[in-house]
Amino acid sequence: MTGLRGGCRVWLTACLLFTLTGCQAGYYWHLARGHTALMRERVPVETVIADPATPEALRERLAQVDGMLSFAEQALALPVDDAYRTFVALERGFVVWNLFAAPALSLTPETWCFPIAGCSSYRGYFDLARAERDAQRMREQGLDVYGGGAIAYSTLGWFSDPLTTPMLRGTDADVAELLFHELAHRRFYLPGDTRFNESLATSVGREGARRWLAAHGDPSQMNALQDSERARARVIELVQAARGELATLYASPASESAQRAGKATIQARLREDYRAALALDPSLAPYQRWFDGPLNNAQLNTLSDYNQWVPAFDALLLQCGGQWTCFWQAVERLADLPLPARTAALNQWMTP
Repeated sequence: MTGLRGGCRVWLTACLLFTLTGCQAGYYWHLARGHTALMRERVPVETVIADPATPEALRERLAQVDGMLSFAEQALALPVDDAYRTFVALERGFVVWNLFAAPALSLTPETWCFPIAGCSSYRGYFDLARAERDAQRMREQGLDVYGGGAIAYSTLGWFSDPLTTPMLRGTDADVAELLFHELAHRRFYLPGDTRFNESLATSVGREGARRWLAAHGDPSQMNALQDSERARARVIELVQAARGELATLYASPASESAQRAGKATIQARLREDYRAALALDPSLAPYQRWFDGPLNNAQLNTLSDYNQWVPAFDALLLQCGGQWTCFWQAVERLADLPLPARTAALNQWMTP
């Protein structure tokens, strides 16, 4: 899981393989091999559905996804084209593995820059062993490192992305949200601004799932969806409070040893706060594994990347009367602004 959901952009175009040299070339060749292997395994969804050997549950879910894709085009103004019209059966629980890193005493994420896609605050891997080696090298450089599996795969429209086994797990609302999240990246992607892109996709995915569930889903799942959103909001509140404390600590004149000790105290308190919140609200239970992680700067950044600007995009859609054409036009205008002006505008939309 990346952050609290999952979602990965894999930067792959043929030109990359000819323009990059040195150690970076090895990384991109590994991406090319992994991507090519995945593409070779694709089977048209209609073939999987028609196969008598296909389990009935999988057949029903694939048929349901086809309806979700139609909904995405017609009701959310999302470009489906040939995306998710094929299926790849995967035994592992993720499609790619992502690494995030940050200095030990800073919340500023490390970034990696790619042709076409710009700079990103995470780096994806098809090869888990390679990811673990790179993670160890980063730790030896003194960085906080966090890794997690991404259950979704998107190439931003460059390729015909397949459905995979991990993408189809979870509730109907989970699958709808994930699909709409990934399709939002095909609709709009701002090179070099991970937080803008992921918050935008999270907002679209969540609102899209609510609308799909209201129109086509089981009405009884609406309460579960509301519980899930309440739990997510509570977790974000806890993490943002801890990040605020850490930012104050890192900006203070305290010595390095004092900052490290203060960081450990804040991390421990965050775990305690989660356990206390969980005791009052069992709907927070799905986040137990996340809070069992290191809770280092890199991990805490993942949640902010996927959620920081969600209230701003929600407010923007509301201002547009829920109309997606207006919304996407407003998103494009925001993206045209220089970063300082874009951040200021998003902050204005965050104000109730």
